[in-house]
Amino acid sequence: MGYQVSWLLENRIMLIKYDGVLTKEMLHDYLAESMDLRDKANAVLGEGGPLIHTITDARGMTKVDLPPSEAMKQINYVRKQRVGWTIYIPAGKLDNLFASIGHQIAGVRFRSFPNLTESIKFLKEVDNTLPEFSYTENTLELRPVDHA
Repeated sequence: MGYQVSWLLENRIMLIKYDGVLTKEMLHDYLAESMDLRDKANAVLGEGGPLIHTITDARGMTKVDLPPSEAMKQINYVRKQRVGWTIYIPAGKLDNLFASIGHQIAGVRFRSFPNLTESIKFLKEVDNTLPEFSYTENTLELRPVDHA
């Protein structure tokens, strides 16, 4: 399986995309990479600064080859980080159920949506500290805020 971790909106919204089979090793690597990015962003934003949200797009995931006990071990690492909303775009209904349960156990804010557009719309509604921006597939446009 492959994955990609990147910033959708620098230091504010992380975008993770899965492709193929999710394995124990891949989960470990992906979490380490995303937690490192989040730690660096939290350092830039400062203590008490705005939260960093994550959108995970799992629509390209074809199978989960991961013992539940291993997934539970990884959840404990996430609990130790300061995180915003976690948005999940599931590969299917069963995937969505397990993701929801895992995130509830981790104690993080969680929602799922069918696509990136609805995910971003939700984040804009719940976090008024996000800068004004628009997103179309693979294109981010920051818009200046009119303070008048």
